[in-house]
Amino acid sequence: MTAVADRRGATFADVLVFLATVSLAAALLYPAWSARRFRERVATAVADVEAVSTAARRALQESGRWPQAAPPGMAPPELAGLSGEGSAFSRTDYRVGWTSWNVVDSVEVVQPPPAPEDTPPEIIGRMMAPVSRSVGGVSVHSGDPALLAELSEHFAGEPTFVLDTMWLLVLTDRAATPISGR
Repeated sequence: MTAVADRRGATFADVLVFLATVSLAAALLYPAWSARRFRERVATAVADVEAVSTAARRALQESGRWPQAAPPGMAPPELAGLSGEGSAFSRTDYRVGWTSWNVVDSVEVVQPPPAPEDTPPEIIGRMMAPVSRSVGGVSVHSGDPALLAELSEHFAGEPTFVLDTMWLLVLTDRAATPISGR
């Protein structure tokens, strides 16, 4: 009997052990990698929402009006600095949008005193009157419900809601003038 003098290469069993080891390592590392990537996407979405809301509030302070509404993925003219490659309005995982709408608030007004010849009203003093103003909102459109849930959790102290594949942050600052032409 002669022994194999010069054995080279791996046996079938060696290859199977190697593949099992690599598969196990990949199975253990994939969830951590996937979670890190998701956290990065959430952080980017939060930063985009904060950038758009800050720029919109700045436009409100400067002009007294909210920026014009724009479709998701497009910056309104007043927020043009946020458009372009790598900006809040150019993401591929989700689309950021801007909207604004009119609301009716009730404000206290002082009722003028009646003229002497008029019959005095039953109540003289303060009363409520409707005033039309506008509010703004930043939206994120995504097919990933986990991203929308994370945005809701991050902005929990502010008025937000989710409708289908859209998350909306309502900016409650009121513009003195309503939006015209709607």
